Amino acid sequence: MRGIMFTEYIDFAAAQAGEGVLDEVLRELEGSITGAYTSVGNYSFSEFAKIHTLLSAKLDVSPDDLARQFGELLLSRFKELFPTYFEGVESGIAFLEKVGAHIHEEVMKLYPDARPPVIYIEWQNDVPAFLVYQSHRPLAAVAEGLASACLKDFGDPVRLGEKFRSEDQVKFPLELIGG
Repeated sequence: MRGIMFTEYIDFAAAQAGEGVLDEVLRELEGSITGAYTSVGNYSFSEFAKIHTLLSAKLDVSPDDLARQFGELLLSRFKELFPTYFEGVESGIAFLEKVGAHIHEEVMKLYPDARPPVIYIEWQNDVPAFLVYQSHRPLAAVAEGLASACLKDFGDPVRLGEKFRSEDQVKFPLELIGG
């Protein structure tokens, strides 16, 4: 898993729980995690899961709710860190399509060992019907938070509906707001 996700998560965790609780989490996991992360490093997903699970327990928040909150924050962070990805994009749907069609391809060029999720919009009768998330990592809640924040930020008149899982993917219906 790319280090940028770790460094952003550590910053998020410190903001949510405070430095003291974050330090407590890292101390309790000492020996089973790296503990020092850089944005250009590559780390085991199991480390991320351990930190996330323990932090959610300490905050008494479900892991999915905490992951969605993290995803929501990621949109603003990505806008700060990668503003060129947002240039010329007129809607959240267009940006979400760009993530799968362009941004993750660029990540793989920079990091050939990367395995980013597959994210795409499934259309029905020329209308965006579903946001589809496929990954070997169970981070659909992060994707949900990021996508929800994206749709809201761009002012799209849609929201993500209740997700459902099939064998290898999670689908979020795109529901018209007020419709």
